[in-house]
Amino acid sequence: MATRIQFENNCEVGVFSKLTNAYCLVAIGGSENFYSTFESELADVIPVVKTSIGGTRIIGRLCVGKQEWTSPATHNH
Repeated sequence: MATRIQFENNCEVGVFSKLTNAYCLVAIGGSENFYSTFESELADVIPVVKTSIGGTRIIGRLCVGKQEWTSPATHNH
């Protein structure tokens, strides 16, 4: 079953969260409903963690997920 959620009236939830097979990162500062939706669906299977990266909430765009660890996204120019 699909669940619809928004982060502060923004439906681009991948910008504000990062989901892997091993964990889920959710941005700090969203509504409790945003966080609790992830927690109710996933907490029995993987950890759900509220976080920020460098004080920003766009964690989904700023990190690369691996099963064992997370690293800030970097680009080689």
